[in-house]
Amino acid sequence: MVVVNLKSASMAPLYVQVRQLLKEDIMQGRYKPEEQLPTEAELCDMYQVSRITIRKAIADLVNDGTLTRKQGKGTFVTSKKIRNELLSISGFSEFSAELGKKPGSRIISSSIVEADEILAQALRGSIGDALLRLVRLLYVDERPLFLDIAHYPLARYPGLEQRIGEIQSTYNFLHEQYGIEIASNEKVIDVIFARKEEAQLLECEPGATLFKIEKIAYDVVDVPVHTSTLFCETNKVSLSVQRAYKH
Repeated sequence: MVVVNLKSASMAPLYVQVRQLLKEDIMQGRYKPEEQLPTEAELCDMYQVSRITIRKAIADLVNDGTLTRKQGKGTFVTSKKIRNELLSISGFSEFSAELGKKPGSRIISSSIVEADEILAQALRGSIGDALLRLVRLLYVDERPLFLDIAHYPLARYPGLEQRIGEIQSTYNFLHEQYGIEIASNEKVIDVIFARKEEAQLLECEPGATLFKIEKIAYDVVDVPVHTSTLFCETNKVSLSVQRAYKH
């Protein structure tokens, strides 16, 4: 282990010096994206400072997006942000393919629920309509990126609840089995703090900032296809606006 001597004559507080040195190491490639940092104890020995100093330096780097805390695992260098076009109509599998990355998903729960007033309005149906509520964790290169909570009207997609476990691409399945073509979508974005259950699934710290993206997808005749609420860490995704409709 290399011991780093901080500048005792510097006007900068020790935690600021440690923060800057860690950031320089990351920029120079000593610590690579997704690589875990040494433990707090190891960093204390390396920089000859207290644990409070190390924690403050790391907290600053987490706040500026340089580092990411993963619950129960440690502190990691943040991976390069994935760019997500807000108005893209691609499904998740297509989105991953465009990035040249391997998509994956895990169903957390699948259940039939009754539409409440908000869902009935969004899907242009009636309160009490049967909906498939599908909660999935979506992966890119085997790392969780999105938590997706979607609702599909079963009157339009009979039998969907029985087949959902074998579907690789939901949008392809809807097109092949029900003749549905997604043509546009409407999204509302908020920034929220991760609750315990979201943090556990997304492998981040409770209180981490998340994008909350509420989406309604529409077909070629402007009928709602499904609703979806997606959660992802703000330091993993950059949201952009480039296009609204499929040509």
